[in-house]
Amino acid sequence: MAEAFSESLAYPQVKKRAVASRSFRTKITPSNGSSFKGGNTIHLDLPGNLAGQYYNPNQMYLKFKIQNSVAATQFDRAGAVGCIKRVQIQTAGAQLYDCNNWNVLATALMDTDCSADWKASSGSILVGTQGDQLQGELLGDTDARTYCVPMMLNPLSMTTPHRLIPAFSLSALQFRITLENDIIVGNAGAEVPVFTYSDVEMVCLMTELSPGAQAQIDSMTGGQYNILANSYINSQATLAAGVSSLTANLGISVSSLERILVVHRPSATATAGGAFSLGNRTTSGLTEFQFLINSENYPQRPILVDGKGAESYAELLIADHALVDFRKGNCLLNSFAASAATAVGGVVPVGTGALSGNAPDVVKNDCFAEVDGDGDSAGTAPVAGVAVDSNIGTFLAACEFESGLSDGKSSHIYSGISTIASVVQYKGTYSGAQSAANVDFFAQHTIMISLDMRGSGVYAVSV
Repeated sequence: MAEAFSESLAYPQVKKRAVASRSFRTKITPSNGSSFKGGNTIHLDLPGNLAGQYYNPNQMYLKFKIQNSVAATQFDRAGAVGCIKRVQIQTAGAQLYDCNNWNVLATALMDTDCSADWKASSGSILVGTQGDQLQGELLGDTDARTYCVPMMLNPLSMTTPHRLIPAFSLSALQFRITLENDIIVGNAGAEVPVFTYSDVEMVCLMTELSPGAQAQIDSMTGGQYNILANSYINSQATLAAGVSSLTANLGISVSSLERILVVHRPSATATAGGAFSLGNRTTSGLTEFQFLINSENYPQRPILVDGKGAESYAELLIADHALVDFRKGNCLLNSFAASAATAVGGVVPVGTGALSGNAPDVVKNDCFAEVDGDGDSAGTAPVAGVAVDSNIGTFLAACEFESGLSDGKSSHIYSGISTIASVVQYKGTYSGAQSAANVDFFAQHTIMISLDMRGSGVYAVSV
């Protein structure tokens, strides 16, 4: 075998200068008003017909100011991200993306993908997260605060591999962002907060190529810009109290299904005030689950949910392509419990014990295996002689559908299962002792976004 030098000695290999270009920031304001309330939809149109210009969705964020009134509100643990219920992206009458309960998905993935350090630092400044509890910051009853929410979890920001989005389409990219009802965003106790959203802006980083560079790109592509991207769609079902099984038709018809996330939220808190509605994810007594595609089981043997949920958590990591990523941390166990012998109500006297690294009389509780959490308390460190348990669940289930060929994160191939013209079902077995729950399914799949500047000149999407 021929010998080779280390890259450290490859002196002729140096960085090459990029083509002539410039980057700049632009702010886009809503086209349907300047002030919004919970439940309203904000219209933000990213203009087209910008010759040689490109959007960089990974450097895009939604900025808005919230003026609170009536009731102080403790945000759910995703902070101001929880204010966005639904995200839609349209262009020229075509729907590129539509995800309902976007804030539920974002809360779940911020639990699995964000470290406690990020939530306590960058996340705290941007969106009001906290790194040491299952709740966000407190917005006082007369407070005003500006937030900047990264525009994540949409196909424009999840291109594979990374691609800039051409801004020279003949039609605008229209974002339709529906705000969550104020009572759902966080815990305001028995009161109902009133939020007013103002100073709304979509802030985008743009790249403009020189005419010569753009001509080269157009010549290389033949005017055909094809972009592969990941996307999410949401399906929902209802689990009745006391039943031992649930079979739900999910209505997922895509060419490359890669994974499905399953979220159970107790019905009593999913749409109620006085609780952390978005992030209170419980097992709801789930004992095993699998999916059926045209009656074929995936996986062949059900995924078990028992004890601390080790098997289901291993499958969650596989679906996230992180089973052997030993540097990956998350916030799934970021909750408090009173230590030692706990009295009724989760209250114990100070001085009866402690777990190293935590405040006296406070330990980590097993919130990942919470069955039917009330979801109204993130727990507290000892105050006035007592410590209070958290009763928020963080359970999240998932199933991987990609084959091992792409190793999950390949930029060259994708290998999900085709469900075109197929019946996709969820089959879960339950203990029969659980309360009613709302069940959300988030299916991640690959889509193709195409722009033919020699043809229609507008974006088209195929799934």
